[in-house]
Amino acid sequence: MDRIFYFGENTEQLPRFLERLGYFVQGTSAQKPVPDVLGGNQFDLILIDGRITPEAADLCKFFRAQEDTRQVPIVCITDDLIADVEEITALDRIEVVQSQLSIGTLASRIATQIRLRKVAGDDGKRGTLAEINAALREHNARFQKDLEEARAIQQNLLPRILPADPRFQIAVSYEPLEQVGGDWYFVDYTENKRLLLNVADVSGHGLAAAFIGSMTKLAMVAAEQDKPDKRLAVMNHYLAPQLPMGRFITMGTCVYDPETGGVQWARAGHGPALILRADSRQVIQLWGEGFPLGFVGETQYELTEDVLMPGDVLLLYTDGVTEAQNRAMDQYGIVRLSQALSRVPERGSAGEMVKSILSEFSSFLEGRLLKDDVTLLLLKRER
Repeated sequence: MDRIFYFGENTEQLPRFLERLGYFVQGTSAQKPVPDVLGGNQFDLILIDGRITPEAADLCKFFRAQEDTRQVPIVCITDDLIADVEEITALDRIEVVQSQLSIGTLASRIATQIRLRKVAGDDGKRGTLAEINAALREHNARFQKDLEEARAIQQNLLPRILPADPRFQIAVSYEPLEQVGGDWYFVDYTENKRLLLNVADVSGHGLAAAFIGSMTKLAMVAAEQDKPDKRLAVMNHYLAPQLPMGRFITMGTCVYDPETGGVQWARAGHGPALILRADSRQVIQLWGEGFPLGFVGETQYELTEDVLMPGDVLLLYTDGVTEAQNRAMDQYGIVRLSQALSRVPERGSAGEMVKSILSEFSSFLEGRLLKDDVTLLLLKRER
């Protein structure tokens, strides 16, 4: 297993993504001395997130001065605010990449550097430039093919057409962080002509997340339960024995009756559903207890009920919205999301309401890049 020494925050998505690709990632941060973490360990690559620490150039010089890390390739992530970029690139075996690159592209750069080191290692074996380029092209082609297959799997989880009915409007915004994300949503009629609305968030990304997402949808269809709490319990019964350790799905599921406006809601470790009252412009939260799917064995879920009046709005979402942070590291949170919902155009369409929420969300981010998938599913009762 290739070993990567990561200097940054372990809560970031990047080290978790690299681990899912099969790398061993040893992390540290600016608060822990580098020598204490190295401890004589041998690494195949050093990854420095220069967005977090302003001492990126000093770190690169330090690693180049150490006997154990002198020949280890270094990848340094920078943005326009990082100084000493030219000083970093002047050092040997260091690649500087811009923070605007996608996480998939960055992973490909890392794989390239590790491959180059192996081809031109200390074991006396040397490859020609043509051989090295051919090997890298083959690796990149396989990586891209895997991502395209995972994306196709995930796209098949999503409804091709949203239900249309004069009694309600539905709008969705789905923004995967990468080519393959962990979010998915589902909207369709049930056999008794009610509307089933689901949002789910599979832990992780990539091929594994796409595959688990497919398993979750199959479990949802196989559950054949009218009430959301019973459906989640049966889904968990199917999924818990099959998911690998550390994998789980948070999910919110709702059954809406277009005739009465009745809402039945249950959640599996997911954020609460939000309802905007058209008359008072107040937002209420629908909670209900329940573990994420696959988190524990047999378990029960709590059913919560409400009624939408004409003009009322129901909003489902994933935690890519509520856990997003701005440049001050403040989380967007449920309170801000509720405030954005309360300020949507009173006579606006469902689509206009989603755009209004996303506009406030974008302003909050202050240009900071997202670190998770973002999904919004909004239903407005018309009559």
